[in-house]
Amino acid sequence: MLLKEKVAIVTGAARGIGRGIAEVLSSQGAKVILCDINEQEAKKSAEEISKKTGMETKAVKFDVTNMDNIRELVNLAVKDYGRIDILVNNAGIIILQSVEEVDEKSWDRTYDVNVKGPFFLSQAVAKVMMKQKSGKIINIASDSGLHAWSNESAYASSKSALISLTRVLAIELGPYDINCNAICPGATDTTMLRGFGEEKIKECVEATCLKRIATPVDIGNVVLFLASYLSDHITGEHIVVTAGEVMSQ
Repeated sequence: MLLKEKVAIVTGAARGIGRGIAEVLSSQGAKVILCDINEQEAKKSAEEISKKTGMETKAVKFDVTNMDNIRELVNLAVKDYGRIDILVNNAGIIILQSVEEVDEKSWDRTYDVNVKGPFFLSQAVAKVMMKQKSGKIINIASDSGLHAWSNESAYASSKSALISLTRVLAIELGPYDINCNAICPGATDTTMLRGFGEEKIKECVEATCLKRIATPVDIGNVVLFLASYLSDHITGEHIVVTAGEVMSQ
């Protein structure tokens, strides 16, 4: 197992990409803390994953924009496991609005969840990893952070910011043997995407080279690579996971 005895925190882990990530990490021996604002769904996912993989999981009600929640989560992980080896900042939101429609509330909410929260959670976790002199921080950005889409001014710019933040973390935490990388998924088969309807899914499929959209486990497998020793010499990078869709832009 690639992650035997490792302790991982995954935010936004109740469903979708976050759950896929949690399941993959657990299948490779990690003790995974599934964090989500939806506590009941997080508990259900944690129980199902544990039953499937045989590994210990824990569900925590967590709001990435709440500084008290961040401190409590880190303290819980250290108290229960004594260390934190992997942090996956997956929680994120998208509010589709034209430039004319964007208001301050939706802009601030997007940046609070997609940038501010990941930074302060990374800061808190990094203090633990610095003492260990080891760790992996993985930020789930988006292909939207690399090229422009209509109605995504807040979302796309926040994901670009997350990619830049990843590089700064890599520079400052590198001397402590902490790797910091980002993943930029394209269209992924989640409840959120399916909410846009079948026509939108067909468009996404046709835009790819492989003629399929990602599954949450596809993204989880890339997280596994970055969380394991296989990526020990990679930091400050972003990996595009779009089945070649970015090349068609």
